[in-house]
Amino acid sequence: MSRNAVVYTLLALFVLSSSSSLQSAEGWITDYEAAKKQAAKEGKDILMDFTGSDWCGWCIKLKNEVFSKEAFKKEAPKHFVLLELDYPKRKQLAPALKAQNDKLRTEFAIQGYPTIMLTDATGKAYARTGYQAGGPESYIKHLAEKAKVRKERDKNFAAAEKAKDNVEKAKLLDLALSK
Repeated sequence: MSRNAVVYTLLALFVLSSSSSLQSAEGWITDYEAAKKQAAKEGKDILMDFTGSDWCGWCIKLKNEVFSKEAFKKEAPKHFVLLELDYPKRKQLAPALKAQNDKLRTEFAIQGYPTIMLTDATGKAYARTGYQAGGPESYIKHLAEKAKVRKERDKNFAAAEKAKDNVEKAKLLDLALSK
């Protein structure tokens, strides 16, 4: 093999391996900042999947029963940017990816896996869930119910901003934060 062929082969392998650190399973990304940018650009929320992909039984079950199904792959990306935050035991993550995931685990106070966090495009959380039985259609309905919370929260924040009376403003802010 010529020297140029070796260089091009190594370059191709590097490009493929570095893109896999940004792309997870089909339709899922692993870069939080990229997810926020994409969500803002597309007017979507973010579905964050905190998972132990190679050891957590419920995570594997959620992926197999919901995330890998066509109904989910077709419908969920219409409303959410899909972000996988993995905490594997048998495979190594790139150091920057591991650091990002560890930071987000702390920031979102993740206690167990799978944890699904729904956030707006800025990363403000509005719902937390996990595995739900019933398959992809049921899970999509479950997510839609959770997304209604954000709309209610945002409506109350907007009303609080317009409120002239401090007591009314405080009540609206309390209502928004309780969501």
